[in-house]
Amino acid sequence: MKTLFETLNEKSKSISQQRLFGIALAVRRGELSRDEVEDEVLKIVDSDMTDKQIEDFAATKHKGIPYKVKKK
Repeated sequence: MKTLFETLNEKSKSISQQRLFGIALAVRRGELSRDEVEDEVLKIVDSDMTDKQIEDFAATKHKGIPYKVKKK
């Protein structure tokens, strides 16, 4: 079974995804409480991704990426 990091590449595909990883990073660093975030964020926090991997997604520049990726 692939890990969460293996299913994604090293950059966010949308601004929404970038923000999601930013929130996950804040929880990992203790800047936000686990009680304040959704289950989707906690899945990232509790995954086997390193802080550096989460930071790579959170650091994606907004230029050139859509706000949200439309599902097909």
